[in-house]
Amino acid sequence: MPKNNQIIPPSKAVTNNDYTELLRELKSILAKGQFKAYKAVDNIKVQTYWQLGERIVREELKHGDRADYGKYLIDNLAADLKIKKRRLYEIVRFYRVYPIVRSVTAQLSWAHYTSLIEIENEEKRAFYENKAILNSWSVRDLKKEIRAKLYENTPKKEIQAVFQVKLPSSRPQEIFKDTYNFKFIELEKGRGESDLENKILESFEKVLNEFGEDFAIFGRQVPIKIDGQSDMIDSCQERIAIRLPFLNCIGIILK
Repeated sequence: MPKNNQIIPPSKAVTNNDYTELLRELKSILAKGQFKAYKAVDNIKVQTYWQLGERIVREELKHGDRADYGKYLIDNLAADLKIKKRRLYEIVRFYRVYPIVRSVTAQLSWAHYTSLIEIENEEKRAFYENKAILNSWSVRDLKKEIRAKLYENTPKKEIQAVFQVKLPSSRPQEIFKDTYNFKFIELEKGRGESDLENKILESFEKVLNEFGEDFAIFGRQVPIKIDGQSDMIDSCQERIAIRLPFLNCIGIILK
């Protein structure tokens, strides 16, 4: 009788192409499921923040005769809700910029919106919002284009054309990039996995920016047990704002 976990060769020949195709399809299924779960959590966060903003603003309006009441609310709510003041101000500003809930799209994450609400000009903000949706920009892409003054450098006719294009329906897989740019991690050929891990951690701020905002590392070489087998996770990160941990298993074949 074979020992547990021993790989038994198939009784009939199975081509490498068959297995490779199966593996590719299974990876695709897992990736799509992860996209949907991740996006669902972020969409819930956006909706929750909009509701918080609406309620806070409504309370402010009830006491409109008190000029300092807004600050009083933020100071006390930050302490009682355990939310940073900066985040609460962002939440209130988010609602003021997007007072109609239908104007909030599921195709943009909270990190996208924190960049958009900083733009005072309404047309300029709408331009970047539409471009981010149409081109599936990551948060990093959006910030880069804002810094590059894409709106100011785009002819008026082209800006108007952006508003004429029908926005695609929400598709979670379009919010995330298929590939990531880690070229800033310089590694000599022939180096192993541990060398890659060390290089990534040396450049971890850049790596986290590539994944998205609000990520932080909270463990390295973390033990994990799956189906009774012990293994190690190279590094673990957490999305601070929503307290959603995820595992980053570094297992890249260097060529």
